[in-house]
Amino acid sequence: MKKLFTILLAALLAVSFAFAAAAESELIDINFAVSADGYGGLLPVIAAYGDTDEEFGLNFILQNTTTASETLAAIESGRVEIGGFSAPAPLLSITNGSTLRIIGGQMSDYESLVVKPENVEAWSGALTQELLDGKKIGVNRTNSGDIALRAYLVEQGIDISKITYVELDSPASVVEAVNKGAVDAGIVNGGYYRPAEASGLVNVQFIREIVGGDFICCRQMVSPKNLEENRDLYVNVEKALIRAYQIYRTDPDRSVELGAQYITQSEEDLRFIVYEYGDLGLSPDPNLNGIKRYYNGMVASGYIEAGTEVAIEDSVDTSIYEDALNELLAEDPENEYLLELKAAYEQNDL
Repeated sequence: MKKLFTILLAALLAVSFAFAAAAESELIDINFAVSADGYGGLLPVIAAYGDTDEEFGLNFILQNTTTASETLAAIESGRVEIGGFSAPAPLLSITNGSTLRIIGGQMSDYESLVVKPENVEAWSGALTQELLDGKKIGVNRTNSGDIALRAYLVEQGIDISKITYVELDSPASVVEAVNKGAVDAGIVNGGYYRPAEASGLVNVQFIREIVGGDFICCRQMVSPKNLEENRDLYVNVEKALIRAYQIYRTDPDRSVELGAQYITQSEEDLRFIVYEYGDLGLSPDPNLNGIKRYYNGMVASGYIEAGTEVAIEDSVDTSIYEDALNELLAEDPENEYLLELKAAYEQNDL
């Protein structure tokens, strides 16, 4: 009887430990709105398919959204816990009263000025008032490159009222308009670099080269209610994205392979855009200073009505990312990629 009791006790303890282990390994689902059509969501894709989410007790469930408005609606309704899609849409939404909070970044840059071959020389240098007067530039409304360039030109004292901006419905339409001569130049995102070149156009200058530095695009957004109730959870989300950033920086082959499991582009195109063409920036850093510059640019270029009084920094919480980065650095203080992110944070967010 004593032996039987011992066996039963051992069995019960084994079952108890099994349940305890299962409870400890239970992951928290995080619905993350990420477009499958572009490259800007590569970091959350790497986190989801490379299991850096699981390292911090999370299970990223990627929800494909195809427009900025769809992404914002999903976050505000609570259908997703976090999402990112472009910069203009959330900044406009916040200006119009949305309480969304920006807690991190996803991508930057990724825009180019395209022209016909015979116009390359004229458009290769500085964009002066003399060059731009009377010119037509094809753009897509609320396109990041368009806003960054308009803001830069205003800062340089260029009278942009003397430029005609032809707002078209897609990058493909911009490419077509430049080829037909309906516009003198066009701004397209990185997904259209190859199609533009294949059609005979020349990517004459990256917008970041013209404006003299990086400019923001997709930011990570959350609802204030979720942020208030689940702050520690979002710190872990940022840790998972920082780990994904390390994979992106150190292992291109794995990053491309993981990215292709969700992003609809081919592995060849992924490698070309992310690693070879040289104009896509990926980072989870919120970049508060970049957000403020971009917002001011939207006002200067007429996307937001002049005189609008919104302290955009009040809708940005950089402390989530900062805590995540500092906690990871405390565990691995010599990690060069964490130190790189720390240096960028001190430049961009303080």
